[in-house]
Amino acid sequence: MTVPGKLQVSHDGKITGPARISYNDPFPTKNGKFGSGEIMGVVMHTMVGDLPGTISLFNNPAPGGDPRKATSAHFGIAQDGSIHQFGPIGKGWIAWAQVEGNDAWYSIEHADHANTENALTQAQVDASAQLVEVLSRFAGFPLQVTNQTGVPGYGTHVMGGASWGGHTCPGPGPRAGQRAAIIALAKQIRAGLTGDWHTTGGRDSLAELCARQRPPCKPSTVLRMTAQQSPDGVFQGPVASWLNDIFAGKATAAGPVPEGLRLYLPG
Repeated sequence: MTVPGKLQVSHDGKITGPARISYNDPFPTKNGKFGSGEIMGVVMHTMVGDLPGTISLFNNPAPGGDPRKATSAHFGIAQDGSIHQFGPIGKGWIAWAQVEGNDAWYSIEHADHANTENALTQAQVDASAQLVEVLSRFAGFPLQVTNQTGVPGYGTHVMGGASWGGHTCPGPGPRAGQRAAIIALAKQIRAGLTGDWHTTGGRDSLAELCARQRPPCKPSTVLRMTAQQSPDGVFQGPVASWLNDIFAGKATAAGPVPEGLRLYLPG
């Protein structure tokens, strides 16, 4: 698996780096304002449409400049992973995305072909992870999933309830659940690590598996990356059982890894 590269925030508030990025014209879109404060994190949205229509919608001026009658976001991501930026980062610009949550949260819209039941494409997951990683690094909030407005991280529009507009966005559908994979990938981007999943054959120890990697790796690195790439960032199922057996003295770390375990190996 190829891990996407790190993005950066340029002096003018535009995101730059190894991704397909376009910038709104005008920049920022007129549907927004300046005056944001401390940032809590990022909110996942779904477009109920595709990127071209969303760009048109977000550039439609609000009657009387009333944010309740218009909408926008900081970013939109198309199915092919293309990123469109609507306003600057680090300049106090506020998108009109989630009402009471506007001032303290960045916002990312994801195209869905007008069907929220469509899962994010891998290209969208990659681009979302790149954005969440750079925004987290820039604003200082943690790389974690959150479902509460008082907890920083990568949240959803629906978590704000009535004060955030009473939306079900980004569901119903699988998209909210894909945040765990996005956060795991964002952590990998930040660490600069690449790798892929490996299913054990029951013959080699963890040390032997690591010795065959090019370049060789450490068992601790494999375990850390396996947890990071797993849902919610914790060991799952058979891997957790195997590690528990080691700590309980029922197995040895020097022996063969049981057959059928999925470990994430760098490489």
